[in-house]
Amino acid sequence: EPTLAEQAIYTLILIGGGAILLALDRRSPSPVFRWGSMALGVASVLFIASAHFIALNPLFTNESTGAIPVFNLILLAYLLPAAAMAALAWRARGLRPQWYVSMLAACAAALAFAYVSLSVRRVFQGEFIGAWKGMDGLETYTYSAVWLALGVAILAAGIRFDSRVLRLGSAVLVVLAVAKAFLYDMRELEGVLRALSFMGLGAVLIGIGMF
Repeated sequence: EPTLAEQAIYTLILIGGGAILLALDRRSPSPVFRWGSMALGVASVLFIASAHFIALNPLFTNESTGAIPVFNLILLAYLLPAAAMAALAWRARGLRPQWYVSMLAACAAALAFAYVSLSVRRVFQGEFIGAWKGMDGLETYTYSAVWLALGVAILAAGIRFDSRVLRLGSAVLVVLAVAKAFLYDMRELEGVLRALSFMGLGAVLIGIGMF
């Protein structure tokens, strides 16, 4: 049976292969290196979209994420590929077509979103994080706070590296957090958590607008 850990290693190998061919192409330009590096990059994105996000996602399979709090399956399958994909996108700027660089940057942002969301899920649910286990009010509030924080971080990265894709990604996260606050938190949260959700949301939106 395929496992997410095994697939994560394959994905990291593909991203690393794309980075190696990119470096070789810079030293000795060749259409083999150029198209080979892009093929590996596209293949890694396809693997991530189909396996990491859907087929082998522990949220859907309830696969064990490991007993260690930080150094676990979620780090291997989401954070490490996110960092590797972001580095590859950075190295490819100006050397590869804009659509390719944008695809890598968007995939890195999506992996970062999955990592923080699944990490929050693991904090509250433990080793097994199947979606059918439900969630309480505090977990619901934490998602909103973490998504807003990640949106601000991606916005800062988009401005720092002058990346339109990252800025758009941050906008998507902020809109998602706002929609969740009004469509879900308002119904599910009560008392202090509901007040904190809307107060925090308002403060962050004001800050983003000023920024």
